Amino acid sequence: MSCRRSGFSLVEVMAAVMLLAIALVVMLGQRDQAISSAAGARDLSIASRLALQLLHRIECARVSELFDGYQGDFSEEGFPDFTYVVGVGDASNFAAGLGESSAEQAWRDELQRRAEEREDQEDEDGEESKPELTRVFVTVVYPGRGGDPGEYHLESLVPTWAVEQDFELYETKWGANLPKEVE
Repeated sequence: MSCRRSGFSLVEVMAAVMLLAIALVVMLGQRDQAISSAAGARDLSIASRLALQLLHRIECARVSELFDGYQGDFSEEGFPDFTYVVGVGDASNFAAGLGESSAEQAWRDELQRRAEEREDQEDEDGEESKPELTRVFVTVVYPGRGGDPGEYHLESLVPTWAVEQDFELYETKWGANLPKEVE
């Protein structure tokens, strides 16, 4: 008569435990990576909304004494670790993240040519004229993951009257757009 034992051997149990441990370690690593990615996405989302909010304030002429290199933080909005710097104009030293691509260089060359034409026309007419729109760059720096800070760059064309808070220029350039009730 043969006696047969049922059950698992010690080697089989050790192999099963080893596979379970490896699977758990991999799953926990993926969980940590997912949490880190979600936190990075949240910070980027906050930075983009804060940059857009600042740009809207500039468009509404609500930023007093705006200049190239204007900077601060968003502590009033509850995010003191998020800082910003604003670049004003095409020749801004604070237009971060642009690089020197051929398209960017062509844009700057065209604007330089237009500015020289405007100066020549001003010399002939004896009257100063300003462009309708001014290029504004907003860079938000936020605490990134892994010790490296993150950056978000936003660029837009903003009415010159709002950048310079020149309400006479507003009347000259945009006054015809006002409804009669507002005037």
